[in-house]
Amino acid sequence: MQAIILAAGRGSRLKSLTDDTPKCMMTIQGKTLLQRQLDAYHAHGVEHVAVVRGYLAERIQPPGATLYLNPAWETTGLLPSLMCAAPSMAGGFFFSYGDTTFDPQHVKLLKEAMQTGGYDMAGIVDVDWLQVYAGRDWHPPTEAENVTVDDTGRILRLGKNVPGEGSLGEFTGLGALSARAAELLQREVARLEATLTPADTWGQKGTLRMAYVADILQHLIDHCGLHMQAVPVHGGVREVDTPEDLARAEEAVGW
Repeated sequence: MQAIILAAGRGSRLKSLTDDTPKCMMTIQGKTLLQRQLDAYHAHGVEHVAVVRGYLAERIQPPGATLYLNPAWETTGLLPSLMCAAPSMAGGFFFSYGDTTFDPQHVKLLKEAMQTGGYDMAGIVDVDWLQVYAGRDWHPPTEAENVTVDDTGRILRLGKNVPGEGSLGEFTGLGALSARAAELLQREVARLEATLTPADTWGQKGTLRMAYVADILQHLIDHCGLHMQAVPVHGGVREVDTPEDLARAEEAVGW
């Protein structure tokens, strides 16, 4: 399995910090978010990594990575960025949001879950998510992609529209799809592109063009009968969306 890192966005809430630097190139303790993810994947045998670029793409040149471009990064959501890397989906793939840093052990846990559980899909869920949001004034808990599960850990609902109260925790943006799920994802996106009209609403933001990755995962669960397993962790992840997040991550990250 390969990995796809979604790193097309500018990160406008980081203000002047991203005037000349893409969001994924923000540094924590001297290492960029992108390099931290590359190192995490490589540490657990995921050697082939693709990076989807957009804003200041020429400044994202990780050695050895397969590079894709989302030329419409300013007017599209995460799902269209993911589809730019369709050639790297064959055989199944890991994916991660480029504005996060996570404990490399999370890759190991996710890889083991996919190998031993035989799941269609799996995702890392931080059950201690509210501890990270405590004092996070510029990014409230209502923006979290929360997850509800059944008694076996199978994900029932995920997204920003899932209330945090009663949820298992926050989906961290690190997930994996089997070969079957990857094939169905591509098929369903193509079908939706061909059948949705301008009057149709779809996903949390109302249009396929602005859709989140969580939207297509929920679609695969609801309409294709796929099983997505939650892989719970206790912390070990930080999202960098604001200058406040960056400063807090600098102090908190220990991996």
